[in-house]
Amino acid sequence: LPALHLLLVNPRVAVPTGPVFRGWDGVDRGPLGEDWHGARNDLEAPAVALQPVIAEVLAWLRGLPGVGVARMSGSGATCLALFDGAAPEVVAPGGWWLERTELL
Repeated sequence: LPALHLLLVNPRVAVPTGPVFRGWDGVDRGPLGEDWHGARNDLEAPAVALQPVIAEVLAWLRGLPGVGVARMSGSGATCLALFDGAAPEVVAPGGWWLERTELL
């Protein structure tokens, strides 16, 4: 990947890994491929089922100017947005934790 700007957001909710994996449908959807814009997280649906606020975080991130990709990280609840340029200076709603950083 090229150097990218990144915004991490966590809604400050617990998402236990065990229940997320138990909620996963177990379907192998194959490799992610070369284009990271088409990346996915197969654990997103079961994590959102446990903590619907994750969907709110993702919707908020996807609405930010300049966002290229927004996804949940791992089994949740931290979500991330990748930007081609600098991540915008924003304040996360609802007391969510937020950190701006870079992938080098």
